[in-house]
Amino acid sequence: MTEVNLTVSVDAPAEKVWDVLADFSGFLNWAGGGAGEITIEGEGIGMVRHLKMSGDELAERLTLLDPVNRRFGYDLVYGEPLGMKLYKAIIQVVDVGSVCEIVWKGEFDTGDPSSEDQAAVALSAAYEGMTEALVSYLDR
Repeated sequence: MTEVNLTVSVDAPAEKVWDVLADFSGFLNWAGGGAGEITIEGEGIGMVRHLKMSGDELAERLTLLDPVNRRFGYDLVYGEPLGMKLYKAIIQVVDVGSVCEIVWKGEFDTGDPSSEDQAAVALSAAYEGMTEALVSYLDR
């Protein structure tokens, strides 16, 4: 498995950022820019969000929800986002005063060692893009 780690500072209170990120079923509210479809299966740990965005379909299962430490995690159920056949992520929101940091950690496998570096760059860019979308959503 290849690992991607990215820590991004956000000029917002940790609790406000956590409230948005921890809403697993509300992903498209902030990340989709109003585009795409989401359906939810179940609730709490084990729930699955089925996403249709830009012609792609995928599903992710919530595997960790830790409000005390502001961490959540999910695994890919189906789909191949960015060419990844296996993918799991843990995201944490860290309070650093009036701002916070979002710590993105993803592990993946493309099934093709020659494509791992390209997928890692794309995943890091996706984390940056999601952070920008989140900041834009919070600024509304």
